[in-house]
Amino acid sequence: MKNKLDQSLSSIRRDIPEKFLRRTNINHLLLDAIIDNIIIILCCLIYVHSFLFLKIMCIVVIASRLHSFGVIVHELTHLPMHKKGLKIRLIEILTAYPIGITINAMRYNHLRHHKDSCMEKDPYFHHFENYDKKNIFIRALYILIGIILVPSWIIRSFFGVFCLFSKRLRIVYARVFMEHKLEINKSDLSEIYQCCKEDILQSIYFISFIVIIAVNPSYIDHVIYLYLIPICILGILAYYRLMKEHIYIRVYDRDTDTIIKTTRDHNLKGPAKFLLAPRNIGYHTIHHLHPQVGYRYLPDLRNYYRSMYPDQYPD
Repeated sequence: MKNKLDQSLSSIRRDIPEKFLRRTNINHLLLDAIIDNIIIILCCLIYVHSFLFLKIMCIVVIASRLHSFGVIVHELTHLPMHKKGLKIRLIEILTAYPIGITINAMRYNHLRHHKDSCMEKDPYFHHFENYDKKNIFIRALYILIGIILVPSWIIRSFFGVFCLFSKRLRIVYARVFMEHKLEINKSDLSEIYQCCKEDILQSIYFISFIVIIAVNPSYIDHVIYLYLIPICILGILAYYRLMKEHIYIRVYDRDTDTIIKTTRDHNLKGPAKFLLAPRNIGYHTIHHLHPQVGYRYLPDLRNYYRSMYPDQYPD
């Protein structure tokens, strides 16, 4: 029999008013994507005509908006998507491609993470299952591994094109880039094939990027400081956030109390939110309880939980 906590919170998950369960609006996501790109463009312009401190601040702000790109793509993974319309494709170009990902690739492992969070099949859990959270050096080392995150995604986009011609390579793709640990069935392979098809457009994006740099080598310094360094910072931020969002203990169910015990909200307010938890991604417990709710509406939903069950839902 489920304990009282799970009974009570399962009840509220069923009976919660519809006004708190709003999905993301695609137009809102497109607007957010455009705003983030405008901020990045402004930072690039300021960087070119400023002194050292402002240059550093511009790099940090760019990294924060690339982090925001990831949150926007993450939001799209939770929407029902039989095909990509023009707006979704535009959002993907504006936010996913610059950080080396496609909606399909993120959707593959992220939805599996939600389905099996902190369980044997969870692709994220294996990052941190055995790390010593009390050892500052080990924590720092784990976070620094994030430097290679986005570069590895970029490599994935090129490798994915070759995988279209080989089932064996698609299995390697699933194991290495999607962190699929257990048996890979026909449905998984079909989904991987679709990810590889999407990698064609992703790779074309980066080939175009490389050609522009090759034709204009004077851009190399700006590319290093305004793109390569920010995406490395983005990887560090992403790994830091992964460590903050979950308590990495192995579990064997997805009951409500299990979600409460193994997820954490973080950086909900203050200046750090802009860098470490953009677009309400820090509302992580409530996101796992209601993954279809848009990030604009998570604060109100969390407040509702806190008002109804202040002792059960952590502050």
